[in-house]
Amino acid sequence: MPRLFYMPRTRSNRVLWTLYEIGAPFESTLVAPEDRRSPEHLARQPLGRVPALELDDGTVIFESAAIVLALCDLHPDAELLGAPGSSERALVYQWVFFGMTELEASLYRFMRDPAGDAPESRDAQHFSAAADAFTTALGDGPWILGERFTAADIVCIGVLGSGNARGLLERWPALSDYVARGEARPAHAAAVAYAAA
Repeated sequence: MPRLFYMPRTRSNRVLWTLYEIGAPFESTLVAPEDRRSPEHLARQPLGRVPALELDDGTVIFESAAIVLALCDLHPDAELLGAPGSSERALVYQWVFFGMTELEASLYRFMRDPAGDAPESRDAQHFSAAADAFTTALGDGPWILGERFTAADIVCIGVLGSGNARGLLERWPALSDYVARGEARPAHAAAVAYAAA
């Protein structure tokens, strides 16, 4: 049984959401803030971050998107990834990486930027371009690959939810609606409740 090392209100929530979507049993260890720099945790995650996941064979992996994809690989019956070699799987990879490199990277810089509220700030422009591109790709949805919910939605909604909670998606009502659809899923609610317990 895999073991998740996590903290509430972090990227760990994406992994918890995935675990609940696939219905896989798991164990967990809550990492206290003061333990993030402990030798034990640094052996799991060299920068002292969360999440980290210990697999059944003792291998420990980190980076939330990598963990999400690995879990989907281990549980193909959940159908969150697409068949190996399929165009659907390639598109899931594409949007997972877009979520991490374009949406999250620019959104988090935008949120930390003291001039972030100014529409002309560089970070705001970068996020706006990524949000516009994602909105176009989403179209009528309801998910980024159309009718099928995938790991890409878990990652992208996990990222966009942070911006939505801070009122940063007001210019993109389609993205706010997308986040709301994802957060309404029972597995997401279960993950939030687990992290808050």
